[in-house]
Amino acid sequence: MKIFTGDETGLVKSITFSENSDYASSPIVKTWGKIDRSKSIQLMCYTTALEKKKLIVARKNGQIDILDTNDGKISQEFFEAQVTGEHKSSARFVGLFANDSILVTCTDKGIVRYQSILEDNLSTIETTLTLAPDLCRLRVHPKEHHIFACGGKERELSLWDVNSYKEGICFIKTQKKEQKAGLVWMSKNVSHDFLDLRVPVWITDLQFLSEQETTKLVVGTKYHQIRIYDTKAKRRPVSDYNIGNNPVVSLIIGRNSNEIFFTDTIGNVFSVDVRTGKILGQFKGFAGSVTNLAVANGPSLLTSVSMDRFLRIHEIGASRKLVNKVYLKQRLTCVIVDESEDKIIGESKQDAEKYDSEEENIWENMKEIKPKKRKIKH
Repeated sequence: MKIFTGDETGLVKSITFSENSDYASSPIVKTWGKIDRSKSIQLMCYTTALEKKKLIVARKNGQIDILDTNDGKISQEFFEAQVTGEHKSSARFVGLFANDSILVTCTDKGIVRYQSILEDNLSTIETTLTLAPDLCRLRVHPKEHHIFACGGKERELSLWDVNSYKEGICFIKTQKKEQKAGLVWMSKNVSHDFLDLRVPVWITDLQFLSEQETTKLVVGTKYHQIRIYDTKAKRRPVSDYNIGNNPVVSLIIGRNSNEIFFTDTIGNVFSVDVRTGKILGQFKGFAGSVTNLAVANGPSLLTSVSMDRFLRIHEIGASRKLVNKVYLKQRLTCVIVDESEDKIIGESKQDAEKYDSEEENIWENMKEIKPKKRKIKH
């Protein structure tokens, strides 16, 4: 298994565990690039263009590099003119996705670009959408790549279809104003609070709950809320949970669509059941804010990076044990896992679910041992 991390100084690090490793041993760490804070890494993802898996890195200065996952050599470069990193008001990347032919980028200024990454069509920008500014996160659906969702500061969760945008189709029309082409669905704010005051909106991260459906999403907010949306049901969230007291930084789907993991600003990492909003458990051992999460190996491991410069690997399950941690010298911003070359060690998703159900049955069928009454001698 390989794990790739990005940090504030622009370095990409490859952390490799051997096939027979139990992930508690020391890995091989390789560092790619030179220290340059203007090239701080903001987002990372994979592409399978040209039938080879490559790493895509979006940087603070607007540069987007496509790297070889074996030696870190740059094979292609793109540049987003809006993202310069020179001023506080300059744009930053809030969305990055790629498949075998298309690269999708989004900035917090609301510029979404779909462009080709094939060498024959490098200069071709297929579609550019101009959305509202102050976006904080954009996610492309893992299967239907023409569908994406976004949200941000005072920006309600919205679902878009690029194919409809090209055709000039708008699915939503209101009495107030005509909405933009390509807009499929937009959420509505929750009801006023007990003081009859408007509840502020600030989405910090979001995920699609299912690879088969485009209608169910989960979002985390700056006001420590986890909300579940179903576009088929209604515009307001179908579930709204207040968890903890700190803003949500990052969230990711767990072993199935009923479980999510999320982090906050003070280093807490929680596992939450989205059906009930209950905290299933907390991962321990962090000394700084956790900036990014990734699920790995089956998925039975949770990898995380944080501001304390450590990469950590935890078991997913009842134990949530810290398996390993690796000191990587720089403050880390993102993490991504590559299992393509692994003979996957551990359990598959079905095996993990079967194991969990068997474990639950054992506890349910276990006989209760009552304490024996002591005989009192007279």
